[in-house]
Amino acid sequence: MTRVELDAAIAAGELRVHPAVRGCIYLVPAAAVPDLLALNAETWRSQTEKDLGKIGKTLKVVEALAPGVLAALTAPMTTDALRKAVKGEIPSFGDAGKKVGLSSPLPLALRLLEFAGQIERTLDGGRLDTERYLWRRTAGKLAPPAPDHLARVARVLDAFLGFAAPATLAQLSAWSGHPQRDLRTALDGVDAVPVEVEGLGEAYVRAADRKLRPAEPRGTALVAFEDNYLNNHGAGPVTDPRHHAFDADLFGGGGKPVPLGRAQHVLSRSIVVDGLVVGFWEVDPRTAGAVWHTFDPAPKALARALDELTADTATFLQGELGHARVYSLDTMDDVQARADRIAKLAGKQPAAKARPAAKRKR
Repeated sequence: MTRVELDAAIAAGELRVHPAVRGCIYLVPAAAVPDLLALNAETWRSQTEKDLGKIGKTLKVVEALAPGVLAALTAPMTTDALRKAVKGEIPSFGDAGKKVGLSSPLPLALRLLEFAGQIERTLDGGRLDTERYLWRRTAGKLAPPAPDHLARVARVLDAFLGFAAPATLAQLSAWSGHPQRDLRTALDGVDAVPVEVEGLGEAYVRAADRKLRPAEPRGTALVAFEDNYLNNHGAGPVTDPRHHAFDADLFGGGGKPVPLGRAQHVLSRSIVVDGLVVGFWEVDPRTAGAVWHTFDPAPKALARALDELTADTATFLQGELGHARVYSLDTMDDVQARADRIAKLAGKQPAAKARPAAKRKR
């Protein structure tokens, strides 16, 4: 799939940019949207009522503004453009509101309309790799969500287990943001069964999936930074125990390495061979290429394959996306720093920057 094809799927509404678990913004299938919106609306409403109460306001001021915001949304707009398009003055919450992070009811009105399924986010400039959104009216009517809270949680768990089982209660709680006691009850609505996983203990899979006998993983793959293959379960279960003591830098870890067997958010793109993480790789912006390192010396055939795979993927990222950044606050300087760190692990000196040609004196 190319970037243009992915962007087109979002523009068509097949995939949607929506609040998902823990209130984070995810890219989700359209079928998941009703339950996710309903779950987020529950927590949003109670927290918003508390915040408004701190400044002597209620949700009524938000509900009064929402119809005018919806009427002004005649085309996809940014929040700033909507602020100018709404007829009448949008009240300010003043200094008291700023202290609790609420400058006006407009952002709250947008969330209210979003959770009601009346508006949705779309991409500014048509590109997924941006954190700037445009608001637009939702095309068509959303299907109803599950009838109650636990049923909605169960549907979300079912989707997660379909992609990432087996998972422990602790892993499901960390991903979903729901307490384990609620998840234990919700699992009854998923028809999930417990299984014993070496190194993890009791975990859950869908009953229908328990009967499957998938083939052993084969082949070499390059895995993204913060890829779900590592994050959902930690690096330990997908790394050979011989490599668990290898020091890995963590994303947000403050610069202190952690043994790979205990690492959750590894600060590197990873190399997976036959299902196990065997090393790290990164795009090298300075050379417009890539660097890689394996925990054990790579056999010649694997080394040739990694040279080709990393170079091809670096070309894809820089050609299709125009950059190799991983998240919105990432920079190409950060990418270069990660590449230099891997080059050092591999015993290679980082390539020097090309010096500009000296200007001739006239």
